[in-house]
Amino acid sequence: MSATRSQTLPARHSSRERVGALLPLLEVSETLLSEVEIEKLYDLILEVVKRETGADVVSLMLLDKKVRELRVEAAVGLPEGIIGSATTKIGEGIAGWVMDKGQALLLTDGVSVETSVREAMHRDEVASAICAPLKIKGRAIGVLNASKATPESPFSNPDLELLSVLASQVAIAIENSRIHEATRGRTSQLAALNDLGRLVTSTLDLDEVLRLAMQGINEIIKAEAGSLLLLDETTNHLVFRMSLHGEVRQTAPLKLQIGQGIAGWVVKQGEPVLVRDVSSDPRYFREASEKFGLECRSILCVPIVIREHVIGAVELINKLLGEFTDEDLELLSSMAATIGIALENARLYTELAEFTRELEKSQAQLVRAEKLAAGGRIAASLAHEINNPLQAIHNCLHLVTRKPSLEDSKRQDYLSMAQEEVDRLIDLVQRMLDFYRPSKESPGPVDIEATLDDVLSLAGKRIQHAGVQVHRNPKSRLPPVTGVSNLLKQVFLNITINAVEAMPGGGELHIDTSWDDRRAEASVSFTDTGEGIPVSELARIFDPFHTTKAGGTGLGLSISHGIIERHGGRIDVRSEVGKGSTFTVRLPAEPKGVV
Repeated sequence: MSATRSQTLPARHSSRERVGALLPLLEVSETLLSEVEIEKLYDLILEVVKRETGADVVSLMLLDKKVRELRVEAAVGLPEGIIGSATTKIGEGIAGWVMDKGQALLLTDGVSVETSVREAMHRDEVASAICAPLKIKGRAIGVLNASKATPESPFSNPDLELLSVLASQVAIAIENSRIHEATRGRTSQLAALNDLGRLVTSTLDLDEVLRLAMQGINEIIKAEAGSLLLLDETTNHLVFRMSLHGEVRQTAPLKLQIGQGIAGWVVKQGEPVLVRDVSSDPRYFREASEKFGLECRSILCVPIVIREHVIGAVELINKLLGEFTDEDLELLSSMAATIGIALENARLYTELAEFTRELEKSQAQLVRAEKLAAGGRIAASLAHEINNPLQAIHNCLHLVTRKPSLEDSKRQDYLSMAQEEVDRLIDLVQRMLDFYRPSKESPGPVDIEATLDDVLSLAGKRIQHAGVQVHRNPKSRLPPVTGVSNLLKQVFLNITINAVEAMPGGGELHIDTSWDDRRAEASVSFTDTGEGIPVSELARIFDPFHTTKAGGTGLGLSISHGIIERHGGRIDVRSEVGKGSTFTVRLPAEPKGVV
């Protein structure tokens, strides 16, 4: 029994040793899984190494890629000033050798090593040391060191194995942290780009787009100064339009020729550029910096491109925190693409606004022209209407002035008759002036029936001379509609004259009005007994300059259609050749659009 127990004791002791060796690794693994800050992990690793190996000094060194040196990131047993400042060149000393060879190293008095490594041990007063590389995908990114100052208990192979395993864990943690930071940075950049896009597309004013663009850039890539330059295609110069701190205002705006300076080169080549030291770059244009009072050290510049056409550039000078990086160049290029889209939108909006103004001006001229044309079509009838009262006035005044013996009562009668005819003429002329003047009315309540009365009065002689009988058929009492009275009068007059001209041999014109409670709209129908319109012409009846009448302008119905649409209404047409046509104008009581 005792023999059996004595045989199992070494096995149990060996198991306890293995478990004990795994405990530090489990401790570190638990910390890795808890996603603590990388600096806290460094502290734990150093503490575990020191505790488990009895080391006097433990340090973690990482590679600085720019200078190809190892820098102390964390340490125990070293003065605080060394952390972050002490460096070792690759290939020099213990850490440099391990970094260069990519192999773990155990150093004691009995181990044969290169002379330079042994000299480093004596220089640093190290009796024993272990060092393991931190590797990611076979590439060393740093080392984990431990050393003892006394030779009494040197490091052993198990110590080196523990250090190597911990070094692997640290390397994985560092890589994960870098990936996490890169992902977080990329996410932050994407959010910043999204914010910039939302910012610069929130307005269509060009100057505001430029201001918001530079404001957004300054919040993302903080620089001492910066400019947004746009190409003036008339002079083929780059003009400084906006700085990081607002609009560039100078008596003589600074301009660059294409190819001049770094910005000019970027626009000419259509390529971004990062210049870390402008003093050694022949493209640098010193005058621009001096004019803005800047001491330029480095420049980041990218083109603004729209549909493969370079329209400008964004330039940043002297990064405030650190130096410009390739990531900054990529980020600024993405921002410039967003700015380019916003600038193109602003340009298109400006052109559209200008085109709209010109179109409105042209439409107003067309409306005026159609009024004049409509006036010409009733001018002959009005001449007769004016001539009659003029003859009456002439006769009355002739009798009053040529017959001194005329009784006072007769004289007064003739003068009263003349006054009535004068009033009639004044009323007629006033109605004509109201019609011909450009409308400056604001939308308001319009009485449809009263408007039709004015139209029929104005076209009365024309209708009479054409031998047309007008029949008014109001089906219900119409409430007022919101609109511009003079414009609606123009529409009704145009349709009325068209109907009269469609009946050269006389006929009948029926004007029906009705109200639709469900739709809350008024309807005015003009039905003639004229020639009718061929089916082939109906589809184009409202097209500008399309006419079926000799000498017609082709504008009347087109303009009328536009006026009614601006009132939120519509015009319907039904026609049958040989029987006549019906034009129905439908107007809502309250139009939703702008009249």
